[in-house]
Amino acid sequence: MYHGPIIDAHTHPMLDPESQIVAVPHSPEAYRALVDGSQIRRAAALTIAQAGDLDKTRARNDALIKLGQDSDGFFFPVCSVHPADGLGALREIDRVAVEGAAWLKLHPNTQRFDVGDPAVAKVVRKASDHGLPVLFDAYSPWDANQPGKFVNLAMAVPESRLILAHAHGPGFPQLLVYDIFARYPEWRRNVWIDISVTGAMMADSPFAEQLAWVLRKVGIDRVVFGSDYPLDEPLTAVRAVAGLGFTDAEQAAILHDNADALLAKP
Repeated sequence: MYHGPIIDAHTHPMLDPESQIVAVPHSPEAYRALVDGSQIRRAAALTIAQAGDLDKTRARNDALIKLGQDSDGFFFPVCSVHPADGLGALREIDRVAVEGAAWLKLHPNTQRFDVGDPAVAKVVRKASDHGLPVLFDAYSPWDANQPGKFVNLAMAVPESRLILAHAHGPGFPQLLVYDIFARYPEWRRNVWIDISVTGAMMADSPFAEQLAWVLRKVGIDRVVFGSDYPLDEPLTAVRAVAGLGFTDAEQAAILHDNADALLAKP
């Protein structure tokens, strides 16, 4: 296994009672206790904005930014807006970009929006103006067309850096579309794949070899590690990367280098 530093690019630390998503509280301190003494050196801290309550959106984003500061950068803030909040959402992106947001988070399922909605492209374009990658939940069992909508979004906002969490879940072979597009010089390769949940689910399974093959076709330089804490245990998720059959060099890219590059301003 790889023995270098690790960046966990997908965690949900509980900052208030409303953000609890499993039965047991999952505070930032609880996450750090789980990874104490491990190779994990940094972790994304995510929130998910709800529509129509910009005051709460601002408060949660501020709490994430403060968490990043109080943790001496261990946690990096992945702020959120809701596309339905229109101009208010765009102004909030302007604000958090100045205050220290690292990435932006959008969740079509929880936030109940369609990836093909023009409002989503406006949010992605505004985030990209500030150099913020946009981390999407990218598995919907209710929208069979969602993978194609992400392709359209990447093409509509070619300056964006889109991170697709969960690798389309059981539909991960659809990621091969990015191998096809890579054959065309106009394709910007502006899509990254976060393997949280799906990587751990497929590791040491009959599908492990297939998932690794698909991710290699997309490009290992476009794959990032996430645990989706508290839904998965972070160190178990780390071990799953080796369980997918990746080499030490590939693990270094997935577990650290690619996320580190995304944290750098373009």
